[in-house]
Amino acid sequence: MNQNNIFDKYEIIGHYTKKYLDRHKEVLNVNATILITGETGTGKELVARWIHFNDRKRLEKPFVKITIPNIGENIFESEVFGYEKGAFTGAIVSKKGLIEVAEDGTVFFDEIENASPAIQSKLLQLLEDRIYRKVGDTSYKQTNARFVVATNKDLYEEVIKNNFRSDLFYRLAVLEIKIPPLRERGKDIIEISNHYIKKFSGETGKKIAPLGEKAFSQMSDYPWPGNIRELKNFIEKAVVFSKNEEIDLTLIPKSIILSFQDSFNYSYKEYMQQKELELLKKALLQCNGNIEQTAKLINMSVPFVYKKLREFEIHV
Repeated sequence: MNQNNIFDKYEIIGHYTKKYLDRHKEVLNVNATILITGETGTGKELVARWIHFNDRKRLEKPFVKITIPNIGENIFESEVFGYEKGAFTGAIVSKKGLIEVAEDGTVFFDEIENASPAIQSKLLQLLEDRIYRKVGDTSYKQTNARFVVATNKDLYEEVIKNNFRSDLFYRLAVLEIKIPPLRERGKDIIEISNHYIKKFSGETGKKIAPLGEKAFSQMSDYPWPGNIRELKNFIEKAVVFSKNEEIDLTLIPKSIILSFQDSFNYSYKEYMQQKELELLKKALLQCNGNIEQTAKLINMSVPFVYKKLREFEIHV
């Protein structure tokens, strides 16, 4: 596949985001694990494919997606690592795991925040040492696959809540690509909308005109909490129900705009506490949890940092 056509084949992500990703092209030349973060529906899988198909060493090799919630803890090892003949009842032949299938290619772990403690433990060894062992085997195998991991949650928050291993988090947090939500991508929303207008017009046999720049204010007034996935569904519905050659932008759900705005917290004290918490978390992350370095970074005393850790119930 021509890597330049990746977005055309797998939907579209927008000019703004393409330029944003171009600034991360240096990650294509290393084998380190890449963490992709962003809200639900922002296109994290598409970015994972962008990484794979822009890597000249891997683009002809397999891209294997593993959605964590879809693989139960009891079959994780046999599905991901594979198994040997006779490893358990019913294992009448040996089977390759998904890691072996993706050798020299890319393994994409989606929704990593849903990994159980047992799965997190297995992933830590895989990502750290790049080795795994098939069920029923006595020796480890080395893998040359690239690992890309995605989450729609703040993993550091999950570490604080004791839902995610801190050592696995710090292993993942080395190279991170943060995908901005649709509401922060400017006129990407028009470009992406027109992509889907063309797509669904072709499928329905209708001739629908693309959106012009005048539509930007109407499209951007709504926060699109479901991001590209929600926009895609809206355009499909608008094309299907169109009465003429234009889609009806009044179908944008105004009621949700009000609920979104009403949810904003206007309490000064709570707002400042939230910002303080965000600053502290970012500083701790940058300093790998070192209290002294964190205090120096935010220009506050060590006792002050400990006080805030207790106040926000942060455990490091």
